[in-house]
Amino acid sequence: FEAAIAACVSGSFWAAGQNCIGTQRILVERPIFDRFSLRFAQETRALRSGDPTDEATDIGPMITETAAIEAERKVDEAIAAGAILLAGHKRAGSLYHPTVLAHTPSHCALWNEEIFAPVVTLQPFDTYEEAMELGNSSPYSLHAGVFTSNLDKALRAANELDAGGVMINDSSDCLFDALPIGGFKYGS
Repeated sequence: FEAAIAACVSGSFWAAGQNCIGTQRILVERPIFDRFSLRFAQETRALRSGDPTDEATDIGPMITETAAIEAERKVDEAIAAGAILLAGHKRAGSLYHPTVLAHTPSHCALWNEEIFAPVVTLQPFDTYEEAMELGNSSPYSLHAGVFTSNLDKALRAANELDAGGVMINDSSDCLFDALPIGGFKYGS
């Protein structure tokens, strides 16, 4: 559990979320969803945003203020549609603080588009089949991550997820230089 939290926080916010394999949507089994959401939001709030030349900074600014404004707009849209804000959603110029939402409606841009910002949405699921359906619902498919202690389930998910790479017990942000990088869907 703690390893999944750490990997997902890192995968979501490394490079201020401006990373093509960064974690944006996290699907969590409903029995642990509340506990996961609480811990994930706590760890996110503990991240320090600011000047990237300061060694104490965890999250630096986005590439431009325009990019930060667009991320803020997409989060505003998701909240207006019913998403629940758990952490972040503060902007100062091009600095957009790490933001965590839960229950983002599937019609929102935040759910369907690559936001390329320090923003993540958490979504519960009840069954393995529902997780696969939600995981494959994105028009993007570069990387995915699966956390489980059941190797058979992990390998089954790796085969069923429409992604160019599936990391087992690590976030989608994990990439080894020797791995090819490419997806199955839009942009492949």
